[in-house]
Amino acid sequence: MGIKKNFIYNSILTISQYIIGLITFPYITRILGASNIGTLGFVDNTINYFGIFATLGISIIGTREIARNQKNKEKLEKIFSSLIIIIFIYTCITLLLYLTSILLINKLNIHKELFFIGSAKLIFLAFSIDWLFKGFENFKLIAIRNITIKGIYVILIYIFIKNKEDYVIYYILTVSTVGLNTLVNLYYSKKFIPFKIFKTNLKPYFKESINLGAYSILTSTYTTFNVMYLGLVSNTLEVGYYWTSLTIYSIILGFFSAFTSVMMPRMSNLISIGDHDMFNHLIERSFNILFSICFPIMIGSVILSPEIIHVLTGSEFAGAITPMRIIMLLIVVVGIAQILAIQVLVPMKFDKIILKASIMGALIGLICNIILVKKYGAIGTAFVLLISELSVTSIYIINILRNKTIQFPWKSLVTNFCISIPIAIICISCQLLIDYQISIIVVAFFASLLYYILANVILIKNKELIYLTNKLKAYFNKN
Repeated sequence: MGIKKNFIYNSILTISQYIIGLITFPYITRILGASNIGTLGFVDNTINYFGIFATLGISIIGTREIARNQKNKEKLEKIFSSLIIIIFIYTCITLLLYLTSILLINKLNIHKELFFIGSAKLIFLAFSIDWLFKGFENFKLIAIRNITIKGIYVILIYIFIKNKEDYVIYYILTVSTVGLNTLVNLYYSKKFIPFKIFKTNLKPYFKESINLGAYSILTSTYTTFNVMYLGLVSNTLEVGYYWTSLTIYSIILGFFSAFTSVMMPRMSNLISIGDHDMFNHLIERSFNILFSICFPIMIGSVILSPEIIHVLTGSEFAGAITPMRIIMLLIVVVGIAQILAIQVLVPMKFDKIILKASIMGALIGLICNIILVKKYGAIGTAFVLLISELSVTSIYIINILRNKTIQFPWKSLVTNFCISIPIAIICISCQLLIDYQISIIVVAFFASLLYYILANVILIKNKELIYLTNKLKAYFNKN
């Protein structure tokens, strides 16, 4: 399946998640309240943190190795079976540590009901094997499965979640969604590769998983662990503010993340067959798409944070405005990191650079967590994320430039940033001239979109946008 079709399926999936998020998130935050949202965020992030130990980089290895060996059935069976056995070993050890932590750590023990429910999620996450379908570039199955299950999830939320006391039911529904995804994946995996317990070679994948797993664990110090740490040293209200701002950021970043996940198996395949020209061409296009999409989103969302928070979550979450403004600055930074890590360094097996960057990010994140989080709560945690991600991306860029792996597109970065600055003027003008918050967002969005399309097509002649515009013209002329 080609990149365009995969991107379309992943975009459909991402857009559906946008819609589902916009349907459920305002409802859930208003019904459950900031404190319960904070509790759920604390529990869920703690489980996700343990989930990293249950997989230890297997998702990256699985996607890469399946993509590299798509035509070799015998090798595919060995890779798949070996990785499943490794996941089983890691999950057993992790589950033991997880249950022990719940019993011994007081801040976890007081939410033990939710944590015991979440133990099922930990197992489901470990065996979700999305990496198998990504390696085969079968994003159609992933999209159809997710949209169907999430659709059922939305309906059940509106049926069962009616008041603040329903937060346990909400979490059961969330865990059940993950479980259903995993069961569907395991069922369909048999049509691609059979699991053969005696056809395994664990040693090489253990070594790779430890390297990439170390990267995941270190990265989680400032992405996942920081929410857990905030819950341990502060209170669930602060977690609720941070979790809300992080959720909105994740929804907004989701579109570009969809594109990146599509590209990784294709880049691995291009490296394996030695097509470096196409590899470099696709990297250039990735950066152009990133800068075109993320600069205007970053500027608009930073300025309109008060309106976005109020419309989506209500006045109870006003404490999430400043954390959101800080976190939204990361959209471009994390986008660059995703391209360099997932599309360049992982396919080229530069795992040591990724490890070095993640060690630096983890050290900075750990120090900043200790200094900032207890005193400044959600705002401090947002700064930890910003500083850590900036340091990681800087190390990626320095190593890419030093090794001359690719040419970093400084010109495209500066051009797209400059062309996006007037969006700030549009958003501020809307805030000054319009009274209703939802009207401010709608008018600012469409005015910014119109300006940005004209500026890209007329002033800087953005190839990607011109191509898309011509495609849309051809489609409408045909119909």
